[in-house]
Amino acid sequence: MKSLLMLAIIALFFLSGCASAVKRHEQVQGHLNKAVDCAQAHLDIATLELQKTTTREKLVNGVASVLPTSILLNVILGEYGSRAAIATGAFDRTVDNKINAIESDCMLDDGTRDVMLVKQ
Repeated sequence: MKSLLMLAIIALFFLSGCASAVKRHEQVQGHLNKAVDCAQAHLDIATLELQKTTTREKLVNGVASVLPTSILLNVILGEYGSRAAIATGAFDRTVDNKINAIESDCMLDDGTRDVMLVKQ
């Protein structure tokens, strides 16, 4: 009984720690489907770069997507696909593909990512 309670507490800890990554994943989906606007290219790229997941988020979502109690909860909440995409790196690859599409469509070279535009 104690081990089950401890497992539930650990699962809740992991799920609460990675909830922000799942919400970000859901919010970015709309941005990924948006048409490329070259006037906003630098801003779009910067926004997408900020949405990439950290190694910690990948690890936590990986654990949360394989624990039996977490799998059931994730399926019920409809978050299993998002957690799996984050854990496997598929989400970051999708973001990178969108960044590459923006750079290609707007004819940006790789060196322009580091340039910040300052309002004068």
